[in-house]
Amino acid sequence: MLCCFGGEKPCIFCNIEENVGSRKVLETDELVAFHDRSPSAKMHLLIVPKEHIRTVKDLDAPDVPLLEKMIDLGRKLLTEQGYNPDDSSQVRLGFHVPPFNSVNHLHMHVIGLPFKNKLIGYKYHIGYPWYTDANKVLMRLKEGMSPV
Repeated sequence: MLCCFGGEKPCIFCNIEENVGSRKVLETDELVAFHDRSPSAKMHLLIVPKEHIRTVKDLDAPDVPLLEKMIDLGRKLLTEQGYNPDDSSQVRLGFHVPPFNSVNHLHMHVIGLPFKNKLIGYKYHIGYPWYTDANKVLMRLKEGMSPV
């Protein structure tokens, strides 16, 4: 895949098969879901599109169907593990906002609580500038606004 040129390091999510191995949970034509290598909660998955999209800030209206698929898959995986995806006291679905993201390839965090500790929960706290809820991004894009 053509995704990372210039002075950047190669994108680890563009070569997903080589980098996640046994951590892979599910794969579709467009998405791959896998266990985070450093889980912050009881359940912590990442869902990445196979197409290289740099970050949540790079999403636009044509990406709405992809984002809907990411959210639907995250909800399905949470439900399969006994979580209620509509209960924010149980789950998080969202993105870190640049410059607070760790990899410049769009990846949605799918988190089933509790967090490993209270401090780490602040990394995924809705309303702080470094993290945004996936459904909020979807709503903003559908309304013709910027994603964050």
